[in-house]
Amino acid sequence: MWDRQEKIERNPILISDDHRNSNPLELRSLPELIHEKASLYPDKVALRFRDYAITYQKLNNSVNQFTRLLADYGIKQGCIVGLAVDRSPEMVIVLLAIIKSGAAYVPLDPEYPQARIEFMLEDTKAGFLITEEKYGNRFHYEGKLILMQDLLRQVQQYATSSPEIDIDMDNLVYILFTSGSTGKPKGAQITQRGLVNFLVEMQYEPGLDENDRVLALTTISFDISGLELYLPLITGAEIILTDAQTSKDTRLLMEIVKKEEVTVMQATPATWRMMLESWEERLPIKVLIGGEALSKRLAERLLEKCDSLWNMYGPTETTVWATYKRIYADDEIITVGRPICNMHVYILDTYLKPVPDGTVGEIFMGGVGVGKGYLNRPQLTAELFMDDPFSDIPGARMYKTGDLGRIVNGGEIQCLGRIDHQVKIRGYRIELGEIEHTLGKQKGIKDVVVLPKDERLVAYVVLEKDQHPRFAQWQQALRTTLPEYMIPSNFVTLPAFPLSPNGKVDRNALEAMRQEMEKANRVYIAPRTEQETLLADIWAELLEVDQVGIRDDFFELGGTSIVAMQIMARLERETGKRLPLAGLFTANTVEKLARQLELDDLSISWDLLVPVKPTGNKPPIFIVNGLDMNVLLFNNIARNVDPDQPVYGFQSKGLNGVDEPFETLEDMAAEYIAALLEKGFTDKYALAGYSYGGIVAFEMARQLQAMGKQVKMLAMFDTYAYNRGHFETGLPRYIRKIKRQFPKLLFVTGSLMRQPMETLRYQQAFFQRKYNEFAVYMGLQNPQPVDSAEDKINEKYEAAYRKYHMQPCDACVIDLFRVDTRLYFLDDPIYLGWKPYALKGLVVHNVKGNHKTFLMPPNDKDFAILLQQLLDKRMKPDADT
Repeated sequence: MWDRQEKIERNPILISDDHRNSNPLELRSLPELIHEKASLYPDKVALRFRDYAITYQKLNNSVNQFTRLLADYGIKQGCIVGLAVDRSPEMVIVLLAIIKSGAAYVPLDPEYPQARIEFMLEDTKAGFLITEEKYGNRFHYEGKLILMQDLLRQVQQYATSSPEIDIDMDNLVYILFTSGSTGKPKGAQITQRGLVNFLVEMQYEPGLDENDRVLALTTISFDISGLELYLPLITGAEIILTDAQTSKDTRLLMEIVKKEEVTVMQATPATWRMMLESWEERLPIKVLIGGEALSKRLAERLLEKCDSLWNMYGPTETTVWATYKRIYADDEIITVGRPICNMHVYILDTYLKPVPDGTVGEIFMGGVGVGKGYLNRPQLTAELFMDDPFSDIPGARMYKTGDLGRIVNGGEIQCLGRIDHQVKIRGYRIELGEIEHTLGKQKGIKDVVVLPKDERLVAYVVLEKDQHPRFAQWQQALRTTLPEYMIPSNFVTLPAFPLSPNGKVDRNALEAMRQEMEKANRVYIAPRTEQETLLADIWAELLEVDQVGIRDDFFELGGTSIVAMQIMARLERETGKRLPLAGLFTANTVEKLARQLELDDLSISWDLLVPVKPTGNKPPIFIVNGLDMNVLLFNNIARNVDPDQPVYGFQSKGLNGVDEPFETLEDMAAEYIAALLEKGFTDKYALAGYSYGGIVAFEMARQLQAMGKQVKMLAMFDTYAYNRGHFETGLPRYIRKIKRQFPKLLFVTGSLMRQPMETLRYQQAFFQRKYNEFAVYMGLQNPQPVDSAEDKINEKYEAAYRKYHMQPCDACVIDLFRVDTRLYFLDDPIYLGWKPYALKGLVVHNVKGNHKTFLMPPNDKDFAILLQQLLDKRMKPDADT
């Protein structure tokens, strides 16, 4: 092994944690380490199961007896033994006996389908299968079948002394099957040396001692069970073993944690989320989490309840967990930390060259934990297990994980998802290709693609000609060969798959296509009440559809912000009730909106801050609407940003027709900030404003900065900043107006040539508005009455803008989104007047569309993608503001 200094000199991208300088060649076997603890703590409880407890001495003696008994059955070093038994103390003892005999075990969860277990037995050529009487006739198996009940009857006649067996540390200790992309699971081969190195390192960090009590809830078919079953026994700690049913019920698990005073528990994020539902008081427990990405929000929730939180990472092929990181509440980036001792991580490009810190590459792993490859898969083994060019140890290999990552925080690993189509659902690693292969063999299916969605699997199916869907039959067929976590919960039939330009299935377009199909095939449920009938008729007319059912989604029917305004205006005329446009975010069906109409006026929410899309773990963005006051327009952004990106909007005060609008722009910004602070968001903000709303967002940034808050992003959605002309009087005012007429004439002439109809319509409306203003000024006509709440707000807000003195601000860089199609003249078409006010800098981003259309289809998608990229960049902890 190189020491840390040598590694840094040779290659700064290599990461390894050799702080203890342990020598993998000197590691003792797992049975030796357990025997040592049994001698040290003979009367201490080693394992509890329900009301049963077994001491270290009793456990070790039983393992010795079972090892001798298995030897008489012919199980010895180099053998492969299948194990399909229920969770019990005997399961643990037999596992340890197999290991002590020098053989390798194949964990077979009895709940797995018969065909899958039989494939594993056949693929491993397991010479022995240890199972229970109730499973004895279930499997078609040609090797030697050993029943647990027979072992229990025979074992007492064997000596309790430790048999003399010289275990080869480079021999296999287990073969664990993971999902396979070719339609068959593949067996990862793990060595005794790799397992012991992992266990010894876990004793140090996250750390375990003889006073700990570890909850063992994971099926032995999941490699992380090795930590729960073996780590306590080499430490002198106590195992609290659960049965299969309890392991699936997080309420029961929480009861056991409290009752048994568990101090260490490991689980996937999905399990921890469910545990939190029944977790009340803070507990003195060390939480280990892995198997899926750990979100910032979940980390925060767990840290409120536990003593410490450790994020773990490692593919099955590199022996359970290969890296670890203690997570703290103030961590800006969630990482998986650094490798355990005798393991290394490399971030490489497609040419297997190290990439610089901060650059994304593929994660490769080297060290003693790297397994021997896949059983009976020489081609796949050669592809993913390769010579380690960064190691001085002869024969050293590294594993190509297929995970993207980068080095941050001076040497920590940040995981960024999968390169291929392998996914993790509830902690289980799944090759989607295996499900597709199996499903594709079913009758009537021509083609199939499986994708993950919200912790579940969705199968998209193209049927053979004249065939009909058989969802229930397909699921039943899958259950004969696949475990439950690999069964799609949803099936969507499509006439054909969308293709990318290179002729491959465009997986990203499948979800949009599903929504279109559901819209076309939605189930019609007729209105039941007078209110529902009124709403359904209005929706049908304004959305221009034949009929609207009470559970049809407004947005899926093609609802836009403009149509929403028309609907609400019609409703006010028909019912006398005024509803907020923002209400359509939650009351998005006729059924829900009818309930809103039935509420008393006092129950209807006109909050300033509107949750357009409140879900997600990324920092939220807060958008201020323009003078159209249509916050629903931001739904186009929310539907196209990342699923994990929350979006909030502000709606104007006074929209309910009762409250008075703000008198000054400063008051407006202050009230919007108060609405933010009331909700308890963080002290780092991403602000944006559309048109007039950009000026309000600018003032909000100024006020937030004065409060000591940090504005990380300030985005202007086609906002023009120039308003000095409102304060000019006399000759300077007229000189400025005269000077701009010639460039304005040139602009209008060019616009007429580029887009004649749009320009004529705009200029006609402009001159009509100017004529009306002049006629009112000269007394030729009366002012238009201000009837609607929107008109009243507009009048107040325009006055507030004319009174607002803009001052330069250094809160952060200003991102200016500038449309590429302009129908009206601007004095500063390049920077839209922002250059003098952006003391930290101004970045201009061109977007498609004009001032009205750049946030609408089809431009909204490209706009949202650009916005998300900037959000991710600006909201990074190390981003320069």
